[in-house]
Amino acid sequence: MATTIISAATNSDLDTGSYFELAARAALTCVQRAEVGLDEIGMLINAGVFRDSNLCEPAVAALIQKRIGLGLAYEAGRAPTFSFDLMQGATGLLHAIVTADAFLATGATKYALLVAGDVHPSTERHVTDFPYSSGGAALLLGSSPTAGGFGRLHTCETPGPVDPMAWVDLGEAGADGRRVICVRAGAQDPVDSAVAVVRSCVDEEGLDGGDFAEGQALLLVPANVPGFRTRLANALAVPSRSVIGFAPSVGVPYTAAPVHAYLNAVDVGLVETARTVIFLAADGTSAACLAYHPPSVSPGKRAPSGRTHDADTSGRAATGVC
Repeated sequence: MATTIISAATNSDLDTGSYFELAARAALTCVQRAEVGLDEIGMLINAGVFRDSNLCEPAVAALIQKRIGLGLAYEAGRAPTFSFDLMQGATGLLHAIVTADAFLATGATKYALLVAGDVHPSTERHVTDFPYSSGGAALLLGSSPTAGGFGRLHTCETPGPVDPMAWVDLGEAGADGRRVICVRAGAQDPVDSAVAVVRSCVDEEGLDGGDFAEGQALLLVPANVPGFRTRLANALAVPSRSVIGFAPSVGVPYTAAPVHAYLNAVDVGLVETARTVIFLAADGTSAACLAYHPPSVSPGKRAPSGRTHDADTSGRAATGVC
C-alpha cells in the first residue's frame, strides 16, 4: 500500500475573505467528493501562512477542524484526530505531504486532510501591496495498492541569514497590527532554486527529456512569476507542454499553488496517463519538489481517484538538500 491523492479541491468564493472559511469550504468539498466520512480522517495539517487577523494561537488547523466538524468527539477505542500547523512558506504543502505520508505508512491513520491558502489579515479581498490571491485549497491523502506513492522530498534553501519575507511593523501599525502585514519578494531568482531541486528529483527518478516529451512525466509549477514556466522548461530542456501551471484567472496563490497546478493537469487529462507527476513549489528564498506516482490505470479505464479531482465551487476549472 502506498500513499495516493484521493481528491483535491480549491475555493475562492467572493462572499468571504476569511482563510478559515475558504480553507474549510475547500476541505469539505474535497472530502464530500471523495465519498469519505469525516470519522475516517485521522489527521489535518494546515500549511497556509497568511491568515485572518495575523492569528498565532490556537493553531489554524484546530480552527478549521472545528469548522468542518472533524473528530470533535472523544470516544472510547477511537484515536482523536491529530491536527497541527506546518508552515514552510511556499513549500509548506509539500512538507505536509511527506509528513502525512509518514503517518499513513504506519497504517494507524487511514486518511490525512491537508489544507493551504492565504488571505490578507484584514480579510479584505483586495489590498494594495499584498501580492497573493485570497483562497483555500485541500488535498485528501489515503492509501492504494495500485499507487506508487510519493518519492523523497528535494529542497533548496538560500544560504546564510535571510531577511523576513513577511512581517508586521508594530511601530507603524499601532493598534491596527492585527489587520496589516508587510510582504516582500525574496532576493533570489526562484528559477535557479527550482531548477536545482527538479534536476535532483529527475535524476533520482531516472527520468529524461523523452519521458516528458511522451507524457509519461509531468512537472507541476507555481506559475505566478512572469516567464517562470517557460524559463524553467528551457533550463531543464523539457517540452513546455509537459510543464503545467494554472490559468491566469486563478490569480497569484501562494501556499495553495501546487493544488491549483495539480487540478489544472487533472482537468486536461494529463494525470491519467502520466507515470510520474513532479510537484514543485518555490519562492524567493526556497524551493522544494517531490515525485508522485499515481495509481496505475488499465487501458480504457479511468483512475479511481480521477472522479474526485474537481474544480472549486467558485467555478475554476529524509530530505535531499541542494
